[in-house]
Amino acid sequence: MRKRSVVLFTLLLAFWLVISAEADLQHIAMGAILALVAVWFWQDLGPRLPHVLSARELLLLGHCLVSLAWFVIQSNIAVAKSLLFSSPPVGPVFVVMRPPIESHWGRVLLATCITITPGTVTVDIDPETGQFIVHALTEETAAGLFDWQIIHEISNLESWRQRRAGHAVASSGSYGVDSLGTLAGDHRSDSY
Repeated sequence: MRKRSVVLFTLLLAFWLVISAEADLQHIAMGAILALVAVWFWQDLGPRLPHVLSARELLLLGHCLVSLAWFVIQSNIAVAKSLLFSSPPVGPVFVVMRPPIESHWGRVLLATCITITPGTVTVDIDPETGQFIVHALTEETAAGLFDWQIIHEISNLESWRQRRAGHAVASSGSYGVDSLGTLAGDHRSDSY
């Protein structure tokens, strides 16, 4: 835990020095104070910090991000065609959808992907039901959201993490996995 705090303090201080563009004693002291306060304030989040991703999870996430970059390029072209040539005509619509994503991080990732993609904005997510309200620039864009490849990729990443967490649960003697994907239950050893 202390190693993470030191690493976080160092990263925050380095970030402060980069954005302040000054390296005099006043800026270093202020950056150190702010970094120390931030690390102290968020110390109770240590158990909630994400674990290191496996190679398979990194590949799935990388594929998702490359696909997102391709969709952003395609959407830029589609929005330009709609605005410049009215093909298809601009007709803003709100869409209510319930993607098959169950985890909070998956929903946040999907909402970010929708908002980053030109022509769509995530307006609201119901945390209880996972229902999304999305504003789309055209009806064609709205219809494409229901079978968007990014939704399938996030769902695939989510199911891979659940299988991995389930395997960790089975091998550690714990009872289950909570909503954050962390181990829950008793963590007792099986030795006498």
